[in-house]
Amino acid sequence: MNETLNVAQPLHHPEEGQNTLLAPDAALLLLTWITFFTLLVVLYKTAWKPILTALEKREAMIRKAVDNAEDAKNQLAKIAETRGQLIKEADREAREIVEASRKAAVEAAKVIEHKAEEQAQIILENAQREIKEAKEELVADLRRESAQVAVQLAEKILEENLNNEKNNKIIDQFIKNL
Repeated sequence: MNETLNVAQPLHHPEEGQNTLLAPDAALLLLTWITFFTLLVVLYKTAWKPILTALEKREAMIRKAVDNAEDAKNQLAKIAETRGQLIKEADREAREIVEASRKAAVEAAKVIEHKAEEQAQIILENAQREIKEAKEELVADLRRESAQVAVQLAEKILEENLNNEKNNKIIDQFIKNL
């Protein structure tokens, strides 16, 4: 048991009929190739077609999703553009409505002011007419009273037919009584 292990030498020596890894046997090589191709054919028939079909379906689904995303993106861009146009249109219409309302308010204010001026003028004319009528009535009343006073004064003067001094005294006294 005193054998020493030499690393450079193989553990057992191949015999003349045995193959090494660097020089394989032709039958073994042929059997390996047959097995590989058989397995390849079996995999092609059983697994390769379903895998390719699944990959093609997935590719079609991804393309469809990308196309749908592009369509959605384009639709969103159109919607955003339409929304912007609608906002601009609504803003323009709002400004027109406000401007029309301002003009209508100014016109209404002018009409109201004009009517108020007309009514004030009518009231002023009515007041002036009433004042004039009242003045004329007062003047007429004053004339009637003056005439009555003059008649009464003349009656008293004639009744008493007194001298000038007494006449003046009677006139003064009568005026004080009024």
